[in-house]
Amino acid sequence: MNKFKRLHVPEWPQSDRELWATARKAAGPFDNGGRAAAWSNATIRSVECGYGTYLAWLTSTLGLQADATPLDRVTEDRLRQFLDAYAPGRAPLTVAGMVRGIAYFYRATIPPAGQPWLTKLAHRMTNSASPSRPKLPRMASLSELIEVGYRLMGTGREKLALGNISGAPEYRDGLMIAALAARPALRRRNLCDLRIGHSFHQTEIGFCVKLSGKDTKKGVRIEFQYPSWLNEAFDIYLREVRPVLHRRQANDAGWLWIGRRGNRLPADNITTNFTNATERYLGRSISPHPVRDCAATDIALHDPLHVGITKDILGHKTLASSQEHYNQANNVNALSKLSAVLTAIIER
Repeated sequence: MNKFKRLHVPEWPQSDRELWATARKAAGPFDNGGRAAAWSNATIRSVECGYGTYLAWLTSTLGLQADATPLDRVTEDRLRQFLDAYAPGRAPLTVAGMVRGIAYFYRATIPPAGQPWLTKLAHRMTNSASPSRPKLPRMASLSELIEVGYRLMGTGREKLALGNISGAPEYRDGLMIAALAARPALRRRNLCDLRIGHSFHQTEIGFCVKLSGKDTKKGVRIEFQYPSWLNEAFDIYLREVRPVLHRRQANDAGWLWIGRRGNRLPADNITTNFTNATERYLGRSISPHPVRDCAATDIALHDPLHVGITKDILGHKTLASSQEHYNQANNVNALSKLSAVLTAIIER
């Protein structure tokens, strides 16, 4: 698989930068803003990655003419050459996402419809793309994941009681796994970015997470309370375990999940620790993202009458301001049903 460079926005030709800046211009009291003004951060990143990668390829292969217009830069023949170079070794969804990023740049900057043939191609590729790996071998029930979490927390506390500080990261990973299984709305980046007193809070009844829409992939606000059966585990982590991890760091930035040196635990480390633990206890590697699929499957299997709560639990609903309180009530109701499902499974 060939490595591909990417031109970041400041490196784009001036005409492309100006069109993109206009498309992203926020709405004001007397105008509606640019066509991309209301797009989510994830869509913006996808566009800048896709179009920036395409510009970098043009620069290295056909040459990038600074005085050409963006419409001059993309033709069916050129895009076919780009895909011939980019696609080998990459998953169909990855390739489709790259084409969609390019297409959406033109949708935002060339009214009224961008490049229709390119938009149709992007949607067709996305709809027909299949995952590169089957999900089933990378899944487990939520109860299995929660059991893995509690086993890790148990062995971690035992080691700490014997003076073995390696028990601290083991307890941390166990709590992280159990917490994600209990509330699977968080994607890896959000999990990594949780900060005490900012997005992670202790309340009178336990612990909760509050994320604004600008911090989530789908642009949807995420707000939830962790189930009460995790209260003690979080309390132990904050009082006993996290200070052990933080002992080498003078300043505390408040990151919830930290490494052995007290720094924020990187997202890649979260994935590695997650997969290592599930491989060790379940015999198969499960990364954080498929936990969302595990949750949807468990709900369908154990509470099929309430399968509709899945979108609320995973944060897939688009929230309009007029629906905010209605959908937030749906979210609370959905999470209470998920807790009931998990409690019933765990107590069997």
